[in-house]
Amino acid sequence: MKIFNRIRIVSLCILISIVSLSGCQKDLLNQQPLTDLSEGSFWSSEGDAMLALTGIYNGSSVGNLAPGNEVLILASMTDDSDYKNSKVGLVYSGYVVSSETQVVGSVWQRAYKTIFKVNYFLANIDKVTMDATKKAQIIAEAKFLRAFEYQQLAMFYGGVPLVKKVLTVDESNSQVRATLAEVSDFAKAELVAAAKDLPAVRPASEKGRILKAGALAVKGRLELMGKNWADAVKTYKEIMDLNVHSIDPKYKAIFEESGENSKENILITNHLAGLYGNSKNQLNYHPDAYGGYQEDGAYEELVNSFLMNDGMPIETSPLYNPANPFDNRDPRLYASIFLPGYTVFRGVKFTLANSGIGKLVGATGYGWKKYVTESYAGAFNSSGDDVIHVRYAEVLLSYLEAKLENNEAITQTLLDETINKVRGRAEVNMPKVTETSPALLREIIRRERRVEFCLERDIRYMDIRRWGIWFDVMNQQFHGMKLTNDPASYTASKVELTGKYKGHLMSINKTGSLKPGWALLPIPLTEMQLNPKLTQNPDY
Repeated sequence: MKIFNRIRIVSLCILISIVSLSGCQKDLLNQQPLTDLSEGSFWSSEGDAMLALTGIYNGSSVGNLAPGNEVLILASMTDDSDYKNSKVGLVYSGYVVSSETQVVGSVWQRAYKTIFKVNYFLANIDKVTMDATKKAQIIAEAKFLRAFEYQQLAMFYGGVPLVKKVLTVDESNSQVRATLAEVSDFAKAELVAAAKDLPAVRPASEKGRILKAGALAVKGRLELMGKNWADAVKTYKEIMDLNVHSIDPKYKAIFEESGENSKENILITNHLAGLYGNSKNQLNYHPDAYGGYQEDGAYEELVNSFLMNDGMPIETSPLYNPANPFDNRDPRLYASIFLPGYTVFRGVKFTLANSGIGKLVGATGYGWKKYVTESYAGAFNSSGDDVIHVRYAEVLLSYLEAKLENNEAITQTLLDETINKVRGRAEVNMPKVTETSPALLREIIRRERRVEFCLERDIRYMDIRRWGIWFDVMNQQFHGMKLTNDPASYTASKVELTGKYKGHLMSINKTGSLKPGWALLPIPLTEMQLNPKLTQNPDY
């Protein structure tokens, strides 16, 4: 693998000792990075160990340099939205080909850089004399960070090289792909080990460092991906029994700086405005009308998945009025999406005229509101918004799904302990679910996950892949906002002439342009050129 090439042993300590504020305690991260280190002088104190751990956090998938545009671009791998430069013939414009570096290459390289750092850390940490409990905890953090990268790799690429130690250049460039089961089993074992030594809670000074529930939640994701339902039930119940995390009565504020200390958050990346700022939330998601880049357009298909506030779908609810389609909807719709002719933001109504539709590439008439703060007055490219990787809502909905798929009894008490807590938060207050029929409840859970977690990292992508419906939901014509009641005479944009979406913008048609194998990312071409033993994923 390329990541192991061109690295000299003398520089390894420097590599893993780069310090940032991401994911580690404040006092530790205020220290200056060391520039004159050597193999012999490092690993001599607890401070060295903490610097090395910080170096692992830094640049990892849960660190300060965590994914940027990848979130927006990878949204095009789902049926929820589309990156602004998407084109037919590729899942999204250029970013899915094996020669690409911004997404395909960066996901892979970030993961293996972190894995390398962890392997080096674990090979040397025993040299340090320090409190045994504290040492066990930082080892657990390192193991978690490695396991998280393997979970990401498994989700995006399937089976990948399973590297458990520091390799020579020759060894690194002759690795073969382990099976998906082997990668998953290793990561789960590491997460079990990590959870034993991770604290359930931390002081404010350690905000962003890994919690016990974080390790268990990632393990649960792997169990859902592998359909290990009984194990997933136990894992998610263990999190619930910690009695540490809870559903926040608010919804929109969870994704803003004002709500960053919510007990609902389990795994986050900690950002500080102007210092270690979030460069995306207040810039890339903003509609163009409000000074943002508007890089991703939500589909009508996603908007239609939000229920009416009576708990019924728009197709069957007596409250739905096609002339006023956004009235009386699930409050999460208003919190998540800019709605033309309806949303007022900073005193300006979001309309078809300023939505970018017909003018901006990829615009659907809808914009993402979930991560944009109306009162924000700082630099758009450096906000203090934390990035959320796992919330307690995911734990509850995953627990219910695992119980259902494990053929366990579904009772009203179970529903009230899980999905109804999520829907019942004060700011949402949607009607309770009472359905216990497995087939019908399955669809309710899946819709709930789509609505609750829309545009939250990789959840929708993970879900449609593990449910085996990726190709089915992606292989279709996608739509934007309704533009006309007289489509036969409308010429400004291409719109549907008949059917359910009559008069709606025909946003992008992926019918026949996808291949089933594209549910996975391709192995980066650069890696295959360095290591001929790596095989490519199907259909690339």
